[in-house]
Amino acid sequence: MAAHHRYHLDQDGHSITVLYDVRHRSAEVLVDGKTTASVRAPRTEATLLRGEIPTDPPKPFLIRVGHPDAPDDVPLCALETGGMRYLMPTVALTRQEEWPAEHTPPARTPGELLARWKYRIQRHGRKRPGH
Repeated sequence: MAAHHRYHLDQDGHSITVLYDVRHRSAEVLVDGKTTASVRAPRTEATLLRGEIPTDPPKPFLIRVGHPDAPDDVPLCALETGGMRYLMPTVALTRQEEWPAEHTPPARTPGELLARWKYRIQRHGRKRPGH
């Protein structure tokens, strides 16, 4: 598992970022770039972080960072506010941590090439000339 994880979501016009450090078992929430909550993460349970979105009136929120099932898993992170739950996507901390683009191997048979072509047409739709 990577030592650090970063999650980010824009909510009600405000930037909410969660920094989760596995090695030091710490987690913190930044709202609009300012630290609003910081906790020590438990070893075997989900980490809970509470904060407020600075609106008028302030909206409280709860962030749950799950405990991974396997050592190489990325924990799930969800923001709960106003009775709704939003999954927070993970964001790379550095360029080296970004996922590399997957290379599609060349088709080995004409049938495989035809199947890929049909899939792309279904997925993206056929583009007519001049449109």
